[in-house]
Amino acid sequence: MYQQLLNIRSFLFYRKKVKKINHLSSLLRRLSILLQEGYTFSDSIQMLLPYHVDDVDYWKNHVDEKFRGGGQIIDILQSFSIPKHYLVAIKIAEDSGGIPLALKNVAIQMEFNEMMRNKLGKLLIYPIVLLIFIFGIFLAFRTFFLPNLENIINSRTTNHVSSSLWISNLFLHLPDFILIFGMLVIFCVLLSVYGLKKQSIEAQSALLLKIPIVNYFYRLHLTRTIGRSLGNLIVSGFSLQQALQILKQQQLNLHLSYIMSKLEKRIIYGDSLSNAALILSCFFPKFEEFIKHGEKSGYLGRELLLYCELLDDKLQSIVKTSVAVVQPLFFILIAVCIIAAYLSVLLPMYNLIEII
Repeated sequence: MYQQLLNIRSFLFYRKKVKKINHLSSLLRRLSILLQEGYTFSDSIQMLLPYHVDDVDYWKNHVDEKFRGGGQIIDILQSFSIPKHYLVAIKIAEDSGGIPLALKNVAIQMEFNEMMRNKLGKLLIYPIVLLIFIFGIFLAFRTFFLPNLENIINSRTTNHVSSSLWISNLFLHLPDFILIFGMLVIFCVLLSVYGLKKQSIEAQSALLLKIPIVNYFYRLHLTRTIGRSLGNLIVSGFSLQQALQILKQQQLNLHLSYIMSKLEKRIIYGDSLSNAALILSCFFPKFEEFIKHGEKSGYLGRELLLYCELLDDKLQSIVKTSVAVVQPLFFILIAVCIIAAYLSVLLPMYNLIEII
């Protein structure tokens, strides 16, 4: 029985290891370079795989099977566990012929996200270790120090005086309150996400636009995705109607498909793209102004891509600021815990001094 469990564990670990792509952003960047130099996608991926996977034979066979089955570039990359919001840009580029540039842009975004995750991890290591140490001190105080002190006070005074120890006991349970609160927040978030996924795309979009703070980032992400996808298709020579049709039919991002269908309906009714975007009112501020300027100048695709670059800078600035704020918040929490620890020790000591 024990050997069977070991075999199952080894098999699962091996499968996980086999399916992992190491340094995915680096793979996409090098793939972009090779495609720009004239290599085919098949040759490029076969050249790069040995440097990014543990089981080369498995992945080469997997890629060959995809190609023999008529799979497209997006099908190959989708098996690399690339997030869907990146795959949308690659899918659009596959239709418009800008795969190398799309891969490069996706690699840059993934590298930025990896850099921010690593930076956040480094920033949080020290405060988290310190917080765990402080929680351990609280547990020790509450288990050993406070009961002994309470016994001493009870042996020398009345219950009325010793009842003040409940304040110290309350302070020493501060870590419990923090953990319970954190678990409740995580549970509520997970429950909300699960319930949201059960709704239709129309209901999801309507709800996300009503939630404070969430609607800001939803509009930002939606506008970036639509602007870049639409801009790339128009710059590549597609008409506005063709671009809307392509984006509506893709299934990698259902929110994008839903918004595109609504935009297409408004345009069929005779509205301009800028007026349709204004009527839907689900985009980031000034998006319709950039569209209107692009419609007048004849460079709609360029204007959309320019606006997306501005949104990229804004999003990166928000992420950097958020990461920089996380560590001070942890230190404030640690300071509160230290003050509570001091009070939990000093209050019973003052009672003991009064008794003596």
